[in-house]
Amino acid sequence: MASDVARARHRRSAWRSWLGRGRTRALLSLGILLAFGAVGTSAYWTDTATVTGSTITSGSMDLQVAQTTAGPWGAVGTDTAYSASHITISDLTPSEAYAFPLAVRNVGAADFTYGATATQGASPAWGFVDTPITVQVFAGSPVTTDTTYPIQQTCSGTQLAAAATVTTGDTTVIPNTRRLDKGVTDAQLCVLVSMVSTADNSNQGKQGQIRLDLAATQVTS
Repeated sequence: MASDVARARHRRSAWRSWLGRGRTRALLSLGILLAFGAVGTSAYWTDTATVTGSTITSGSMDLQVAQTTAGPWGAVGTDTAYSASHITISDLTPSEAYAFPLAVRNVGAADFTYGATATQGASPAWGFVDTPITVQVFAGSPVTTDTTYPIQQTCSGTQLAAAATVTTGDTTVIPNTRRLDKGVTDAQLCVLVSMVSTADNSNQGKQGQIRLDLAATQVTS
């Protein structure tokens, strides 16, 4: 009888021991699964892409000048000069005026407005006494039909500014409001050069050069 009781107690103890080991294994297994789950949620894939554009090239502004719209054109490129050799007068006397054609075009990449000033040139050096020479620019063409003394040629069209006395400083002959879009040639301009009727007698046999400075400003709106 006692041995039967002892064997029953031993079986219950073994059963509890087995249950304890099972719970421990279950808990340890759960802990491992949780650990794997934590690692899995913190990992992710990434990707990057680089986009490289093609070449970017800047444009330029180019105001060009010629005797007429037929060319040949000068002042090609930025900040270059043009020799208007056709603006030449021999034996100018008081009250006389001579008209000369001039053309301007925009071959650059931007629309612009332009203006011009007149001043005394350097070659030949200015030799006139006081201020006997004036310059005026018109949007029009020269009228050169007058061939009688004193010769008084004129310009057709609209005057762009009042007649400017040629001095050592810059005097406006074209206000900087004359618009010229890219690829466009301006209507024929006319430059009128005169000697005033009150020119002093000491101006006989003198000479000088008239310089016109044209400046273009980009239109941004």
